Amino acid sequence: MSSVAVSQETSSETRPTSFQSIRETVESIVVAFILAFLFRAFVAEAFVIPTGSMAPTLMGAHKDLTCTHCGQAYQAGASSEFDANTGAFRDLSTISSTCSVCRAVNAYDLRDNPNHKSFSGDRILVSKFDYILHKPERWDVFVFKYHDNARMNYIKRLVGLPGEQLLIRDGDVYLKSTDAPEWTIARKPPHKIKAMRQIVADTEHQPAVLVEQGWPSAWQPLEDQAAAWAIEQAPGRWSAELKSSEAVQWLRYYHNFVSEGDWIRAYAGEALPIAPPKTARLITDYLAYNSSMRVDRSGVYGRDGRLLSDIQGDRRALDLEIQSAKEWLSQQGMDTERLNDVLDEYIIGPRIHPEPVREDGTLNDGLHWVGDLTGEFVVDVQSESGTLLLDLVEFGLHLQCSIDVSTGQATLAGFDNEAKIALFDGAETAIGQTKVRGAGSYRVEFANVDDQLVLWVNGSVVSFDRPTSFDSNDLRQGDARRPYWTEADPLDAAPVGIGGQGINLTVRQARVYRDIYYIAIRGKNYSDFDLRNESVLRATIPEASERSGLTGSEAIAEVYSHPQWWSQTKLFSMRSELPFELDEGQYFPMGDNSAASSDARAWTNHHYVEEKYLLGKALLVFWPHTWNSPIPFTPNFGRMGLIR
Repeated sequence: MSSVAVSQETSSETRPTSFQSIRETVESIVVAFILAFLFRAFVAEAFVIPTGSMAPTLMGAHKDLTCTHCGQAYQAGASSEFDANTGAFRDLSTISSTCSVCRAVNAYDLRDNPNHKSFSGDRILVSKFDYILHKPERWDVFVFKYHDNARMNYIKRLVGLPGEQLLIRDGDVYLKSTDAPEWTIARKPPHKIKAMRQIVADTEHQPAVLVEQGWPSAWQPLEDQAAAWAIEQAPGRWSAELKSSEAVQWLRYYHNFVSEGDWIRAYAGEALPIAPPKTARLITDYLAYNSSMRVDRSGVYGRDGRLLSDIQGDRRALDLEIQSAKEWLSQQGMDTERLNDVLDEYIIGPRIHPEPVREDGTLNDGLHWVGDLTGEFVVDVQSESGTLLLDLVEFGLHLQCSIDVSTGQATLAGFDNEAKIALFDGAETAIGQTKVRGAGSYRVEFANVDDQLVLWVNGSVVSFDRPTSFDSNDLRQGDARRPYWTEADPLDAAPVGIGGQGINLTVRQARVYRDIYYIAIRGKNYSDFDLRNESVLRATIPEASERSGLTGSEAIAEVYSHPQWWSQTKLFSMRSELPFELDEGQYFPMGDNSAASSDARAWTNHHYVEEKYLLGKALLVFWPHTWNSPIPFTPNFGRMGLIR
């Protein structure tokens, strides 16, 4: 009896305890959901990037690639494969793109390489609390609601603030406010310069086929200084050694690359044309992300010549598709005998056109000259004294940094045809102290971006005794704001240089970066030039015999590749400007992918974001795509990190 009573008593005590446990669990789950909802609503929220308007800072649907020719890692857009509103597949497939450094065509192996499939956009975390504590700041990456569709979220970079007037000119943004009635350039702080710069050239990534066939190094000494430099270039290896000399010795970067048509001919086994040393063209706003080639999904072939997806129709329809592909390749100058072999080895589509679509659909270069550049060098200094020199050129002006290796002192100065300029608000020089002292290995970076000079040594910004900003408009106005070249000095044809005086050193690696070029777009014309007026653009070529048959884009490219024409052409004075005015509570956003971003420049009758539509500041990429091979679902850890 007593045992039963105990049992009953115990049972009566344990039942409420079990119910309480269940209730507490349910309450915990409910509280967790409430907290998650509050966190999402007021603190932070996760978003997926749908498009490539912020590339290469943030990726939409894309390909993540390693160039098969030079080994450079780069991304190419694939947003055209998906419907922007629903995310559903479209009847398009991206099949190739060109490398960000060597411009080689990389065809996708969609059948056998799992990592050539299209990846989804970056997943980012956005702080909603950030803008409660303080106002948005210029150059923030932020998320907002689109004014015409509250269900659509946009992510861009904040460029214009309330109450400002903006002017997009020569790729830069100029500002004017009631507090400062004169136009001033919007300058990025050093960490933003690094975050937003885009690769142009890298000596660590050179196609072996170019080196083996004798393609010259892009870095060359000046004519009378060749004896001082010893350049070693071999597949996978590059260096430039300087022996001590009483005279200043320069090594300069000459921008040139193999054309897309020549790469295609190389696939057919033909020899690549070897450019003479010091062949140069202007650095442009080319971006590999926008180089994707796309075709109708029904026209994509695998390496064995079979369609990757089912084609509607009979055998005759398939034969027509293949014939169309062969005709396209033949138009590119490919040897007819090699067409079938190429179809077996590469993925080819019959109706290929670049993305984004431009007027002529053939160029593999940007349309706009970029003069804001950064040179990055890994230098082994073998001397305890001497001078290490860095040089950047824009508008024919030499902007130089000299570092005394014995003391570490750095001096910034500007020169116009060897005459020193009062560059820094009336002062000719700015003095700073670096850690470059004596023999050792150093990474030095020198930037001319937004009319300011910035120097980094081993990753740290060097401070100077005065602001290192200047106003290039005081030095070059109107038609003089163009690239320069002379036979004695290549100037803007070789705009990045490294040199020395009285010093032994070896340059182990040299990179060139460019700044973002903000295009003064009008309507659907993503160019500073009116590409529809081809006759006017052709007329900018000084030699009339060279104008025949060229499209507007091709005429621009011709001018860019002939330095001797730069003093004669009217092309650079034809760049358009684009003004905007903001009232209180209005913000002006633009995408880092200036040539393919639907942002405030292109919006009609509403070129701003109202403060009430701001959602928050983008904090970090917490989950980029996962790799499909060699281990499926392996996170792409390299792209995780803070958004700058």
